[in-house]
This record gives sequence, structure tokens and C-alpha cells, in this order.
Amino acid sequence: MERLPDLEELVAWIDRPDRDSLELLTDAVILSGRLGELADDLVDHFVQRARRSGGSWADIGQAIGVSKQAAQKRFVRRAPGFRGPKRGLFTRFAPEARSVVKRAVEYAHDLGSPEIGTLHLVAALTDVESGARAILEGVGGDVEAIQRTALGSLRRPPDEAPTSSHIPFAADSKKVLELSLREAIHGEGRHIGTEHIVLGILRDEGSAGARLLNEHGVSRDAVRRWLDENPSSAD
Repeated sequence: MERLPDLEELVAWIDRPDRDSLELLTDAVILSGRLGELADDLVDHFVQRARRSGGSWADIGQAIGVSKQAAQKRFVRRAPGFRGPKRGLFTRFAPEARSVVKRAVEYAHDLGSPEIGTLHLVAALTDVESGARAILEGVGGDVEAIQRTALGSLRRPPDEAPTSSHIPFAADSKKVLELSLREAIHGEGRHIGTEHIVLGILRDEGSAGARLLNEHGVSRDAVRRWLDENPSSAD
């Protein structure tokens, strides 16, 4: 087995002279989540291989040092199940923000999308009853019109629907969710709320979600001002 990177190498990989300490801290949190996800996927890969080779859940549990029931609970696959963009990151989402991400996954399945993009997140923000709707309405956005536009852009013919039950997150939506974490940390929050998802979308100005929100009068500066004036509305 090749040598794994040590702490100094991971620090050097993140450290950049042009980033401030909070940005570096956020990058470290994101990297730790990715490493945790990779470790989980590594174990999952060999668990599934053991199952295909005839291994019982009791044997698998013994091999990894847990009970049969614990092994089943952790590794039995559910389809179509929710798999977050990054498990380490997803644990930081507040309940309403989790509901938004799950609803975005459901939209992708319902609409036959090949991947989960920022427009799915926008549609979910307007659909889930959370602080996000209040924010969008508070800055003058027409929530129903935003949702109609997002869903209209996402609809696909039935024959173009993906064949797999697992739909991956697109690169731009992964980036937005990471930016949501940055917004939460910079705002001194312990969890990612729906307001951070809104800000994360708007922060990635080139994303389809940001362009749609901007077209409907929802800007990053306006959202920040509204949140400053309505601090109790944050999730």
C-alpha cells in the first residue's frame, strides 16, 4: 500500500498565502468531510463485494467490529435513497436545510433529470416551508414565479429520463452547498440553514440558480440586508 498523506501534507495542500484564516478553516472543514466520505465509500465498496461473494451480515459485522444489525443498518442500500453531496458536510445542515436538499433530490427523480443542479435547489427552496420563502418574498421575489421558471427549465421528455435510481449532484450544486458552509461559518453559525443555501447559490454568480434568482430581483446584497434586518428569521 502506498504511503498515505500525513498532516503536514494536508495542511500544505490547503494553505494558501492569498486566503485569510477563516477561509482556510472552511477549506479544512470541507476537506475533512471529503476524507470522511471517501473513507465511508472505501468500506462500503468492500462490504458490497463481500456480500456479492456470499458473505453474511453476521460475518461482515464481525469483520468490521460491529453487530450484524449495526452492519445492516449502516450498509444496506435503499433505492431510490437519498445520498447527500458529502456526508461529512450534510451532517452540518439544520433540519429545514436538509429538507430542502432532499426535496431537490426528489425533484430530480420526478423530472427525470440526469443530475441535481442549482435549479433543483432553487425549486426546493420555494417549495419547502422554511425561512427561505420568507427571505425571497422579503427582498421582493415572486416565489411562485421563481418556482415555475425553475421547474419549466428542468422538465425533460420521459424517454430522456435517467435509467439509474441514483442521480448525482452536479459540480455547480456541490460548489453551492460548500459555499453554504462558508456562509454559515462566516456568519458564526454552527449549522447550515436555508438562508445559507440562498446565499451560497447567489455567491456562485455563474450558476443557473443564481441567474434565475437575479432575473427575479433576488440579489446577494438584498438578501444580506434583509437578514441583517430580520435576524430571527434565519434557520
